[in-house]
Amino acid sequence: MSLMENALLPKTRAKSNAVSKSGRSGPSALLVAMLVLGLSSTVSPSPAYAAPERIHPLNEGASCPDVLIVAASGASDSGADRDPLNEEERTVWGNWINNVTVPSGERFAERPESIGWAYVPYPSSVGLGWEPFPTYQESVRAALESTHRILDDTKASCGERTKFILVGYSIGGEIMHRVATQIGNRSPSGAASTASGMTSVTADDILGVALVASPYRPAGSDSFGEAGPPGGGFMSSEPAQYGALSDRVIHVCRRYDAACDAPRRIAILDLALQVLGQMQFALSDPGRTVSDFDAAIRGLVANVVIDTVHNPQWFDSDESYLDVLRRAADRTENPEVPELTAEELADAVRWATGEGAPLVREKLRREGPRFIEDNRDVFDMILQPYIFLGFVQHMLYWNNNPTDQWYWESEKIVDWVAELAIENGAR
Repeated sequence: MSLMENALLPKTRAKSNAVSKSGRSGPSALLVAMLVLGLSSTVSPSPAYAAPERIHPLNEGASCPDVLIVAASGASDSGADRDPLNEEERTVWGNWINNVTVPSGERFAERPESIGWAYVPYPSSVGLGWEPFPTYQESVRAALESTHRILDDTKASCGERTKFILVGYSIGGEIMHRVATQIGNRSPSGAASTASGMTSVTADDILGVALVASPYRPAGSDSFGEAGPPGGGFMSSEPAQYGALSDRVIHVCRRYDAACDAPRRIAILDLALQVLGQMQFALSDPGRTVSDFDAAIRGLVANVVIDTVHNPQWFDSDESYLDVLRRAADRTENPEVPELTAEELADAVRWATGEGAPLVREKLRREGPRFIEDNRDVFDMILQPYIFLGFVQHMLYWNNNPTDQWYWESEKIVDWVAELAIENGAR
């Protein structure tokens, strides 16, 4: 019986099956979204590095394991200077993702296959605090660089011996979504350019990707062979383009977790969150928030002018003004902000109100019904129990209590990791 079938069984039967395989037995709409993500010099692991002070005794991450789990945790649960191999203490509010890494190491303690794990160092902030913190998008950008560096350094040191499993939770889910998209669409031969430089890691090196509570979950995605919640990620619920990794990506989401099960048609909220993701909210420097907002709006205006006024063919396309704004507001992987001079902006306004006015009016007329359709579910964020259940649901993925009756998502992921590692060892 496969692991996908195990997920449909009562916990006791599913666990006994996993043990027989592994040989070892083993938790307002914008306000909801910010809370869900907000409460939840980079160092790279390599066999050349000295063992860190708090490395778990079963973590083989420093010695070219058969499988390396690269794990990206959620908001406030990492740091830019975190040693990837150091094990932070698990608390009620933090380091939940080691409910997957440590049990995976315990599962293989007496098997010939070896497993290691590394935590992605990154600021893990959303720009909110007393002192200035990196913005949400800056934090994700730093995590992408860290993740690629971990993968690249390990591949350079270990070659084909070590394969990778990527696991991301919450903001970490977005990080691994982006990494999987980049690697899955990369040429299987030859190096590719990434934020951290040239890399040789390809889809052939990735055994699987688990995205837990990802804000980029495609609407209605299955989870472990079961139908998933009907909503999707509140940053994007569009179909994902994982390329060669499409059949190796799993999404894990709980009903009414607003991060991954938001209503589908909330485009204006997506835009607002992307704009907020460019801003710092430092209580000690409110002027910075104002200047960040001004910079974000100026960037959006510049993108609209460049993509529309400077490109009259755009008015015949299916892309809407809202589509342009949402695309421009995501500066995570392209932080350069286009700028317009005062004269260029004035020329654009003159064109839009003069020669180009008929094109603009016709485009807006056609977009009216689509705008309503793209935002028809906004009020569901209030009318449905997202405010009351979203935060709790976002925390309930992590538990590895062998005595309770529930087969928790973290336990399913551990079994999934075990199955991938065993299959890899059998090759």
